[in-house]
Amino acid sequence: MTTHLLVLFLAVVVLTTLSGATNQYEHEPPAIVKKPPLNPPPIVKPPSEHKPPTPIYKPPPVVKPPSEYKPPTPIYKPPPIVKPPPEQKPPTPVYHKPPPIVKPPPEQKPPTPVYHKPPPIVKPPPEHKPPTPVQPKPEHKPPTLPPIVEAPPKHFPSPPYGHYPGHPPVEKGEDPHKPPRKVLPPPAPYKKPPTNA
Repeated sequence: MTTHLLVLFLAVVVLTTLSGATNQYEHEPPAIVKKPPLNPPPIVKPPSEHKPPTPIYKPPPVVKPPSEYKPPTPIYKPPPIVKPPPEQKPPTPVYHKPPPIVKPPPEQKPPTPVYHKPPPIVKPPPEHKPPTPVQPKPEHKPPTLPPIVEAPPKHFPSPPYGHYPGHPPVEKGEDPHKPPRKVLPPPAPYKKPPTNA
């Protein structure tokens, strides 16, 4: 039924729009042609022809078959939780503040004596001493060195029998031509010159 009503309503709307458009063109008077003025006005384009609106096709709505009846599912409500009554606690004892402790008055101490500073000690002026004479420093003398002892003259031993220059040296022994070591006297200890301060 609803689809038939929608189709009829759309047909009525289309017919009314078409009849109104034709009546508008029938009652218009003929256009008066005027002479063009010296300064022609801007060209105005004629309005476009009125076209009737095209009907929009709407498919009929899909009617769903009625669904099978299902009984409503009962909503489960848990039973209310009953809390046990709270245990009666013994009354808390009332705390009474102890009386304030009264401190005894402090003992009166004797007044402290006023300390007077002793007079400053005046030192006597120092005795006048004559200046000490400055002794001249002694001249610096170089330290005396011990006398230089000349080394004894070198002694070259005579070659052994049968050993001459050109022969090989004697095996397992020192070369008889090697000079002996120099024997020097020990150096004298350094003496610091005396200083008279």
